[in-house]
Formats: sequence, structure tokens, C-alpha cells
Amino acid sequence: MTNKLSDKKNFPLGFTLIETLIYIAIFAIFIISMASFSNSLTASRLRHQMILEVNDQGFSVIKTITQTIRDGNQINSPTIYNSANNLSIATQQSATNPTVFSENNGVLYITEGSNAPIALTNSKVTASNLLFSNLSLPSTPDIIKISFTLKSSSTSVIVSDAYSLNFSGSANLRK
Repeated sequence: MTNKLSDKKNFPLGFTLIETLIYIAIFAIFIISMASFSNSLTASRLRHQMILEVNDQGFSVIKTITQTIRDGNQINSPTIYNSANNLSIATQQSATNPTVFSENNGVLYITEGSNAPIALTNSKVTASNLLFSNLSLPSTPDIIKISFTLKSSSTSVIVSDAYSLNFSGSANLRK
């Protein structure tokens, strides 16, 4: 007859302490690597969203300003050979005359005639260094150089550095 105690010693039913610790360590490494990968994906997505927002708004502002200059009658400000941080354009329609582009508290604005200013940028970006230079020669169509900087306004803990881009362009009146 066999002893039941000796059978149990030959065939253990559970894990040893060492085996349990090894399995827990492997599982912990797997969980930590998954969390790190997830964090990297989230940071990359947020960074790309910031870049896209700055680029989209910057190109939209440049397009709006250059199209308004091309459709204008005359540049009121800045005068020839001068630069200013706002642009005033005389337009053909009295409802939009004058059209003024300016920056206030990090937001770019367009003001058409006596209407209230309309924001060209939103709270996701901050505008700075807005400069309009009149590069025209006397008795030639006005040529305006536009430059400004847009910076993302992200306060994310995951993406600590903000994205910034300088925009520039030029346009002249169609006379």
C-alpha cells in the first residue's frame, strides 16, 4: 500500500514562490511596456495635433490677408517704405471700408468698416510679431510683406514644449 503523503510530494499541485515571483515580474514588465507605449502614442498624437493647428491657422490667415490686399483699392497704412503692426486697406465696398488687420493679446483680428473685429485665430494658438511692410515704389501698385509667428497654446503635461512657426508672404494690389 502506498502512502498518500509521499504521492503529494512527488506531484506538487501549486507553484513555488520563485515561480510565482518570476511570473509576476514578467507580467509587470509587460504592463509597464504597454503603458509606456500608450503614453508615447498619446504624446505623438498631441504633438501632431498642435503642429496641424498652427499650420492650418497660419495658412488660413496668410490666405485671408493676401486675398484682401489683392482685392483692395489702396493701402492706407503702412505708408510707402514703412512698417507697422497693423494693416489698413481701402476697399471698393463701403461696408468693408477700411479693412484693418491687427493683433491684440495674441489673437489676429480683421475689422471690416465699422463692424466689430472678427478673430482670425482661436485660443489654440497665440500670435506674435505681426508686421506689415510696405515695399512699394512711388507710382506703382502697393506691395505689402506680411510676417507673424504662431505658437501653440497647449498646456498639456504630456507634451511640454510648444510648437511655433513663422509665417510670411507678400501681395500687391491689382490695379
